[in-house]
Amino acid sequence: MRPLPARAERLLLVAPLQRLARWLLALIFANVIFISLWHIATDSETQAMNTTAAHLARSLDALAAENMAQGRPLDEGWATRNPFVLLRGQQGNYCGELADDQTPRRGCWYFLPQQARVLYRARFRGWRSGGEEGVQAWQLVRLPLQTMATAKTERLIAVELRAVDWTDP
Repeated sequence: MRPLPARAERLLLVAPLQRLARWLLALIFANVIFISLWHIATDSETQAMNTTAAHLARSLDALAAENMAQGRPLDEGWATRNPFVLLRGQQGNYCGELADDQTPRRGCWYFLPQQARVLYRARFRGWRSGGEEGVQAWQLVRLPLQTMATAKTERLIAVELRAVDWTDP
């Protein structure tokens, strides 16, 4: 067998290293793209969650104003009712009321009837911590009328949606 020329020997040694370098570079680019897309998804979900909570709060205010304009003051139980049922409009990712022993599914809105809270478990956040980090909750809080004449009757004008820690009782 005839010995290979020096250039051919060098190519035999360098070619696998070049292939490995290309694969490594492709893997690095794939990771950068994946991480960028993950951050875009988490930011988009956070914006959608905040928008939904703000829309829910505005809709509750509008419903309270409509009731007050029609001469129907809000009763005491208004702040403990399910806002999705009150508004008669449920979005696609509303998954109903959550019982005490249930674990919320990712990407779903829930109502906690025991605490009168609205809860959302994020789809893309909290996967490393078992989901604790990705859960947001809002408490329905009653707001009294501001004038002294109506403060004596203790009628309510609206409810407010305030962000709370979902593990607090």
